[in-house]
Amino acid sequence: MNINYTLRTEVKESDIQFVEEIVRSTGFFRDDEIEVAVELVQEAFEKGKESGYEFVFVDVDDKTVAYSCFGLIPCTLVSYDLYWIATHNDFRGKGLGKVVLQKTEEIVKFLKGKGIYVETSSKPLYLPTQKFYEKNDYTLKVSFEDFYAEGDDKYVYVKKI
Repeated sequence: MNINYTLRTEVKESDIQFVEEIVRSTGFFRDDEIEVAVELVQEAFEKGKESGYEFVFVDVDDKTVAYSCFGLIPCTLVSYDLYWIATHNDFRGKGLGKVVLQKTEEIVKFLKGKGIYVETSSKPLYLPTQKFYEKNDYTLKVSFEDFYAEGDDKYVYVKKI
């Protein structure tokens, strides 16, 4: 990868707009899903750690181009959800998603987490997403039939840290 980037974990107000641009650029998400991604960043910006959401951002030339959102699963002591991970379409395939995922895993480990849980769709559109998790040593543990919609199963991948 020949991209100069910086990693950070603090949430800036500008991330609210950048996250919307990132998620929208992928072509994977509906408007209501994009709203949720934006709301989580806004909540973390307003409440800080109290929000329960952690973030990793990748900046290239002062623009945020990839990120993850994760947090301790309520009522657990060592299990973390990876709520969002996305790279702006203009930067996909350059290894930034892997950089974000590895930094996320590093933080979870530092926080004494033992497992990361991530859900995704079974739709053919999400095959690259499924392959991404598998390449990064996540194991498909469970599938919930017709979870998101008829014919759209929920896949849950897990990685023990």
